[in-house]
Formats: sequence, C-alpha cells, structure tokens
Amino acid sequence: MLQTPLKPFLHPHAVYRLEYPAHWDAVVQKDGESCGFGPHDRDDVGLWISIMPMSLDTDKLVEALPKLMQQSLASTGAKDLRPDPTLQHYGLVADMTKEGEGGYYWILAGGDVVLFASSQVPAAERDTWNPPFQKLIASLHITRDRQLIDRKVINEVMAQLQQQVPDQEFKFEDDKIRGNNQVVYLGNLCREVRGVKPERRDEIIKRFVNTLCQPARAEIGHETWADAQGCILPLLKPRNYIDPKSPTQHLLTSEWLVDVLICYAIRNNKMYRFVTGWDVDRWEINATILHERAIANLAKLPWPRELAGARFKDEGRVIVVDTDDGLSSSRLLHPDLHKLFSGPLGTPFWAGIPCRERLVLYSDRRALKKRIGRRLTKDHDTSGYPITPRAFLVTRDGIAPGGEK
Repeated sequence: MLQTPLKPFLHPHAVYRLEYPAHWDAVVQKDGESCGFGPHDRDDVGLWISIMPMSLDTDKLVEALPKLMQQSLASTGAKDLRPDPTLQHYGLVADMTKEGEGGYYWILAGGDVVLFASSQVPAAERDTWNPPFQKLIASLHITRDRQLIDRKVINEVMAQLQQQVPDQEFKFEDDKIRGNNQVVYLGNLCREVRGVKPERRDEIIKRFVNTLCQPARAEIGHETWADAQGCILPLLKPRNYIDPKSPTQHLLTSEWLVDVLICYAIRNNKMYRFVTGWDVDRWEINATILHERAIANLAKLPWPRELAGARFKDEGRVIVVDTDDGLSSSRLLHPDLHKLFSGPLGTPFWAGIPCRERLVLYSDRRALKKRIGRRLTKDHDTSGYPITPRAFLVTRDGIAPGGEK
C-alpha cells in the first residue's frame, strides 16, 4: 500500500511544526492563533489547533492539565479523558460524544504554551479520518524551548523579588516586571541565562535579584560630574542594542565602526550604570569631553597578569584577553593597543570582539584568520552578550573593520 506524501507546516510565529497530507489544505486564522488542516473537497472534515491565551512554565503543568481540559470541555459532553502516549509532548485526549460526531479533543503543553485541538469527523467515517488526524497530531512538535527558559527565568525572578521586597507589589507586565516605583527589564538576563549551563542559572538569577535589591541602587542617577568622571568607562555594543521602544533609546552613544556603537557606563564597585543624554545635560558637558574621559579611564585599567593564547607553527599567534571586570571587549579601544601587542603578533594584526567578555587578538595569517573567524562567529552566536562576529584590522594608524565574518 502506498504511503500518503506529507507536507511540513511551520506555525507563522514558530510556535510549533507538524506534517500533514500534501493534498490537504492548511488554513491560518488570526495571525496563527488558530490553524486548520483537512481535505480540500470536504467542509465537514478537518482538524483545528488553537493556542490558548497564556504563557507559563508547562513543566509544572502536568498535575493541572486534566483540570484545565475538563474546564475546556465542560459544555461539550466529551468523555474518557486520558493521556495520549502518541504525542511528542505531555497531553490528553477525549472522545466527542455529540450526535453524529466521531472526532477527538486534545490538549497538550510544551515550551511555554498550551494548545487545544479538535477534529471534525462524521461519526460514520471514524475509521477513515481519525487515523490520519491522529498521525498529524502525533507529528506536532512545539518549538518554544527558548521561550520556556525565559519563562522559567521570569518566574524565578518574580518569586525572589516578591520575597525580598514584598512592599513593591511586583506584577508581570508584558516582557517586564513592574513594582510600585521600579520596573525590571529582563531581556539581557534571559539572554545570559540561555548561554550558560543549567547549573549556573540559579547563581546568575540570584546575583541579578540581589543587585536589584541593593539599597545603594536608589542613589544611582544623582551623581555629580566631579564624582562620576573618574568612574566612566566605554562599552562596545551592537547597533541593534539600542531599541527605540525601550529605555536603551536614552543611552548616550558614539558612532564607532560598522555595526558597533560605543556606550558609556559609570562603574560603582561591581555595578555599572549606563550614562544617558540627560546625564550629559545636567553635568553641562558635551559628548566629546565624556568620551575622552572614558578612554583615559580605560587606559588606566590593568591588564590580566597572564594572557591565554597559543602559537601555531608558520601561522602566527593568538592572544585572548579575558578580564574579570566585564570590560574585555572595551580594551579594543585602548589607545596603546597596537603598541602593546604588535610585538608578539606582528603588524598589522587582527582583533575580534564576539561578546562582551572577550577580546581576541591574532596575527595576520590567512589560515589563522579563517580558523579564528569561525570561532568568533560561534562565540557571538552563543553568548548572552554578543557584539559582532566581524574582525577588525589593527594598524599603527588605528582600527578598520574587516568583512562580515
């Protein structure tokens, strides 16, 4: 017997993917809120999948899912609610009992979403249509692993904030947490957590919450220029870090090279606070003065006593600058960079800043450039604080951008 050719379907917002018979129709409604599948010539046969209006940690939903399904089916007369072992995610199935109907209801949870599905099948054609619909729903894979990690992070931050500062009365608000006089943005934290091993997540979240709750934080934003000028440092950021719809729109920035900008921060102990345009106005200085002070402060920072690296026969040398102050990449702006490293690396040499935590310096050798280029791309794509996969040429006259990667 010939198998029916299948066609892949990817949800328009990448919530899930599945396979359905290639000769069937696929219908998307309400921007993917509901999607249907069925034969072209039948309007009484089909399967619909809907995204329920919630975002949650579905790993904790196993016990609550039967109750949720019963509430959803309260008016349908469905019976025999049971786990469906054919599904790729935890889910339940129930039989339709209304007269003339022979389909099923499903509810399944994965990532941070809950899906509800139902099949429309004439009772007399159960044996014809139920097998292909069951095969379709069994092929469904929820593609929300990243969102699930983010949801776990957000839930844990909320729980710790509510415990440490209950008077703030924190509440979820879209992609942030809002208190009585404090708003917590979680985008950077989520990116950082995604890029580390699971055992480090608790440590990172705890440090983030403890920093938020430090009493000294309330004083930030009132520094005088006399107090701040010795603590201002430059930070390299990708151009897309500045979002006109987020608080980053207010940061003071300077154009640098291609897709990289210079931002500025005030370092106070182990905390950093970005400098905004408002700061420059109230200090009654201009961006040029602030930039020159930041570079001067950067030049005073110590380099690590030992620099990791490697020497390759006939291929030059690699040096990796990895500091513990979060300013490894900023050292690409050091005014004496070429003088300091042209001896061991030759001149010109190349530099990469794939992420905030790393500055990679290497000799101008074709094979080495190719090898390090691949590594820069990998480090950029997996970092919680990426900057650029691009390499930069360092000469006596300054720094110039290389190719895309």
